Amino acid sequence: MSTYRKYLYCFVVLLAIASGGGCYAPMSSPGIPAATLDDSFRIPFKSQSFGVNFASLTRNIPEQYLLGPGDLVRIRISELVPFDQRNASGFDGSSTFAASQTSTLDLEVSKQGSVLLPLVGHVEIDGLTVDMARRRMVSVYANGFLDDPKISVILLEKRTVGIMVLGGVANPGYFRLPEYEADIAHAIASAGGMLPLQDEIQVHQRRVKPSGQGAISTASHVLERAVMPQAPQGYLGPPKNELSVLQIPLRNSGQTHISPQQAELADGDIVMVRKFPDQVFFVVGKLSAISQVRFSTGNGNRDLGNGFVLPPDRDIDVVTAVAMAGYIDPIDSPTTVTVHRTGKDGSPLLIKVDLIAARFNRLENVMVQPGDIIYLNPDSAWWIRRTLDRMVPALISRPYSELMQRLIDPRGLN
Repeated sequence: MSTYRKYLYCFVVLLAIASGGGCYAPMSSPGIPAATLDDSFRIPFKSQSFGVNFASLTRNIPEQYLLGPGDLVRIRISELVPFDQRNASGFDGSSTFAASQTSTLDLEVSKQGSVLLPLVGHVEIDGLTVDMARRRMVSVYANGFLDDPKISVILLEKRTVGIMVLGGVANPGYFRLPEYEADIAHAIASAGGMLPLQDEIQVHQRRVKPSGQGAISTASHVLERAVMPQAPQGYLGPPKNELSVLQIPLRNSGQTHISPQQAELADGDIVMVRKFPDQVFFVVGKLSAISQVRFSTGNGNRDLGNGFVLPPDRDIDVVTAVAMAGYIDPIDSPTTVTVHRTGKDGSPLLIKVDLIAARFNRLENVMVQPGDIIYLNPDSAWWIRRTLDRMVPALISRPYSELMQRLIDPRGLN
């Protein structure tokens, strides 16, 4: 049998095999045609992300500053002389509290929200403005202590809240924020702002809650109870720490809503700015080795094969993903792919995409999700196309090449 007939025979056999439905394509996978899926498979997620409105990460600020535990105030009190001393015989004004004397006191508002003043004792000013606190003190001293009390109150130093900011910020560390700036937005600003392409803010909180009704909630009281030989009736044990984590996604398909109360921070809170691990997809088939990346996990270095990183700031479709993976050309590689995806319920989902049709019809394409495995399908059409590409030139050129060889060098052919 001549060489020409051998090539022709091989071509017919291969053509018959290929036309038999591609049964000799071991990597071909079935799947649901992409055009039959709903639009949720084609909607970009990252490019249409609204994320979070950072104004919602600030707390409500009252029109006037309200005093509270930890504030440092300066109180000036004039004519600090009790009535009984003024009316007593022999009072000559030389007392420590002379009529012309003004007492200046720098006091920190206690945890109970009060300040300790001469003669009158504790005066509660928690939740009051500076002017309201002054008027309350005037009222207290005028009630049988001073004839005409003249009092001024100045806020020397605002109370602060200590928080930590960690993760994807320019300058992570420990910061003390003024009371009405103790919120998530100011905490991140104090740390120099977030680094690009972060995915989530987490607020780790520790709140002390009583173990039950009648429990003592302050550390000093707990210590006092601990040294007692016998706990008093109604005491249910020390307060318990309640841990919670507030998660705020920075990129999602809808606006994230945070209440002003959720944005508030307290002493000991930790603000963590996170970037999720790289999201990857996998492509199986004949690809350019230059674009391939090897992934492994843990100390065991378990090989995950050839994966490709999804861009963190934009979505890609299957056609783009295959191009990223180093797809060669329609002659040397198949033009249909099957996307193997795990559904939300854990069941497998197979989606078939025609790469040629997807270039012109958006319904023939789908967006790639993390974990997708894209198989290049060596189906019947590809076998026929590749066979024709390789066999036809040989069938056409072979007779002429033998004739030219005989003319040039008849001794070269037997």
